[in-house]
Amino acid sequence: MKSFFLVFLTAFTLFSCSDVQVKSPEETLAKALDTLNNWQTLSYAVATTKAERTLTTTYKLKKVLYEPYIRLFFYKEMNGNIGVYHKLNSLAVVEDKKKKISIFDVGNDRSVPKYLELYMADDNNLINLTGYLNSKKNEIQFVEEEKVDGEKTYCYTFGNYKLWLDVNTSLPVKYEIAANTSKLISISLKNIIFDSRMTDEVFTHPQKEGYVTSMVGAKTEPLLNTMAKDWELKDLEGSSITLNDFKGKPLFLEAWISTCDHCAASMPAVKKIASNFSSKLNVVTVNFDYDLPSAKAAVKEHVIEYQVLQGDALFDKNYDLRSFPSYFVINSAGKIVYSERGTIEGRKQKVLLEVLNSVE
Repeated sequence: MKSFFLVFLTAFTLFSCSDVQVKSPEETLAKALDTLNNWQTLSYAVATTKAERTLTTTYKLKKVLYEPYIRLFFYKEMNGNIGVYHKLNSLAVVEDKKKKISIFDVGNDRSVPKYLELYMADDNNLINLTGYLNSKKNEIQFVEEEKVDGEKTYCYTFGNYKLWLDVNTSLPVKYEIAANTSKLISISLKNIIFDSRMTDEVFTHPQKEGYVTSMVGAKTEPLLNTMAKDWELKDLEGSSITLNDFKGKPLFLEAWISTCDHCAASMPAVKKIASNFSSKLNVVTVNFDYDLPSAKAAVKEHVIEYQVLQGDALFDKNYDLRSFPSYFVINSAGKIVYSERGTIEGRKQKVLLEVLNSVE
């Protein structure tokens, strides 16, 4: 009886070992391509490192043939505070840091398909990796076997890509894109799950108390020659400032962010306005970094001496901020008599100075 058990155990072990033979690089690649090309739902987390900065993203994707634009519902979360939700006639962006919900006018805005494509166009999207793999299928070269995070992987190259596939699961673990000789994009993948159940609620944006909701793409009334809406914002020291605090005197009002080249290029012009019109009007600028240290650093770097406030989503909505810098001239009665976007230079600067000279 004992010898029979040993024979049985040996046979079972041999059978089990043969059943889990390690796949060759060619078999692993074939399995990966088959899996990446044939799924109904897909979710995963990804960390993208570029120029020493890392962005974390979570994707949840669901193929839907009746979706008219990209045949896909999707949820995309970036750095844990921005969520993009899309299903059928609904596209919304929820920004927790700004306490802002942007809803796109899918029914009337012809730009929505472009927005959808842009949200899905990132290098870290597995759909795009799959498409590139398919296009370079005959050029893929196995390079070497390598350990990544302690797991055995096969490394392949194709075009300007380098890809690591897990030997056991045949799933992508990591890939790199050589954008040029000096720039490398590194993308690490985790928690890849295919064909799990996803209800449409996954792709529906939540309603959040205290958040400002704006409609993107909807036709808005022009601000010119309307009464400026009041606001209450914090300065860089935390004190509350309102539009009414400047009542009775014309106001030059600008919205900007510290990472905007056009904003930086406009700062000398704003400084001249603050200096040359100091007796006639107030100059107030509103920073939309949503990051106090960054705003303070920019003020110090550019030696800004005029009033700088911290922007919020309500100001963004009420003043229809579509790009930076945006700037306005408000007369002493509180009416917006001038509004413009872009670098203050050339003809824009000439017209602005004419308005500032004549405003009362």
